Amino acid sequence: MWKRDGKDMTPIQRAREFIRTKVQAPALQNPDLPEEFKAKVKNSNIWLEKFTRVGDLIVYLKRFQLGTNDPTYQAMHGHGLKTFEDIAVDFENEFTLWANDCTRPTDFIVGKKYGAHEILIFVRNYDTRSGGMFVLESGGKPGCVVIKATLAGGHYPNEWLEIPNRLKYYLKSKANKDTSEVNFGEHYKPNAAILETPDIPILTFVRDVEGDAFTYQGVFKYVTIVRESDGSKWFELRRDPNEGGIIEDGAFKARVFAEETKASRQSSREQRLTRLAAAPKRPVRTLVLTTEFRRNPDVVAEVLERAGGTCESCHEPAPFARRSDGTPYLEVHHRLPLAQEGEDTIENAIAQCPNCHRMAHFG
Repeated sequence: MWKRDGKDMTPIQRAREFIRTKVQAPALQNPDLPEEFKAKVKNSNIWLEKFTRVGDLIVYLKRFQLGTNDPTYQAMHGHGLKTFEDIAVDFENEFTLWANDCTRPTDFIVGKKYGAHEILIFVRNYDTRSGGMFVLESGGKPGCVVIKATLAGGHYPNEWLEIPNRLKYYLKSKANKDTSEVNFGEHYKPNAAILETPDIPILTFVRDVEGDAFTYQGVFKYVTIVRESDGSKWFELRRDPNEGGIIEDGAFKARVFAEETKASRQSSREQRLTRLAAAPKRPVRTLVLTTEFRRNPDVVAEVLERAGGTCESCHEPAPFARRSDGTPYLEVHHRLPLAQEGEDTIENAIAQCPNCHRMAHFG
């Protein structure tokens, strides 16, 4: 079923096709649906093509909870057509294996260009008129700020104070419709997140002029706020030399990967093998100051299940149980290291006790 030109479709291709078949195509082919609503469908088609991860697309569909009073909902249903609200649950059930496949901060590569849609999908804001500052929360608190800085064309142009390490960036502002006065409110959510959490990571995307793609410049940190006599306000931001384009420290990344592996082990073996069959054998690389590998948690989970709590090198039981969940503590080692072009597969991995793992690396 999921083939195109005789080739198997990727999960995101399948996901797009699901939505096109259920919602987009029937609406655009319906001769009685008014053009104003077809225009909305065409606009959502533009967004649909911008998604590269299934998890991001699930989040996008879930936001459509407008209810029966929404004009688009009424028009579509009035012509016997399905809407995003109608397919959201079925879509999530169909693609549940990839529900956690969302864009992460470490997916962005310093020096690479990104379109506005790619950035907005990451911050989960789907309005291209929504401005240039966004707050991503973690545990109900600001976790990071994302900024899109345009250097020319605005009334208050941002600028480099020192390329590419120090940036002058104007606070989020709103214009009074009656007086045209611009208010750089320090209480606005993105401004407050920076001022109240001075160490917050600021993922920084910069372009020269309106219409250009943005270049990811890495993680910046707040230095100071400058309040000008004309009422304008700007932040001085400085590149974080300790981060080099990554906002996840080692401990945080280890925690995230441990949770992903735990979730993989809690899924069925059939589900894991299905994901493994569709997964790339070469791990995704994240280019920052060094090259890192995003390991596949399904490989780790499958190898640990295969070992059954026994080291596959010395054949002794795991030396202790994990404090987090009580499972036998073993570590997964790649026979041919990933840095030497080894594959992130169960065939190239082995479960080892900490002693054997350290010996494999340093013995």
